[in-house]
Amino acid sequence: MIRLLIVEDDEKIARLLEILFENNGFEVAVAYSGTEGWSLFQQIKPDITVLDLMLPGIDGFELLEKIRSVDEEVGVVVLTARGEIENRIKGLKKGADDYIPKPFHLDELLARVEAVAKRVKRTDLIAIGDVVFNSDARTLTFPDGRSVSLSEREQAVLSYLIKNEGHVVKREEIIEAIWNDSENISKNIADVYVKYIRDKLGEYGYVIRTVRGVGYVLKP
Repeated sequence: MIRLLIVEDDEKIARLLEILFENNGFEVAVAYSGTEGWSLFQQIKPDITVLDLMLPGIDGFELLEKIRSVDEEVGVVVLTARGEIENRIKGLKKGADDYIPKPFHLDELLARVEAVAKRVKRTDLIAIGDVVFNSDARTLTFPDGRSVSLSEREQAVLSYLIKNEGHVVKREEIIEAIWNDSENISKNIADVYVKYIRDKLGEYGYVIRTVRGVGYVLKP
């Protein structure tokens, strides 16, 4: 699933975009200021950012420069009321993949973002310390070349911990994110699957740390 970050201070527009992209298969996060956008960008490492320019805190041009200073591959689509030709040129020169002036048509925006998504170089290989996690193939590869396979649920639990890397996640949060409400599941199911993953990580299992009475945190 493609991770998309929306940075838009108009809450109505932000919500409209969130619904549009979620309904079309994107995993969406929303920030309402440039400062919040930069913080979220560093946390979730999106594949594409849809970026307004007139933002509180860090403005859009400055945020675009920050993004490009750390990531040359991420897709960036500027969506702004500043449609003057000089601003379009400035945005594209600073590294935007596309520049769409407001007002805009939802179908056109979706088509343009999907076009950028095809150009973005994505990888499903994630480094967890010295271990490489391939989320598509559901494998862990160790420094000596050995690989082990994960079940679908193990992959989902590990992906959720990675998504929240550095943050403590409660057992209840893991269960809610991974298991369907209609399933008859045990209250300790999260503990069981974390143990499975630790066993497969072997000597590297320490990267998943237990927070007693609360849950777990991934700290490579």
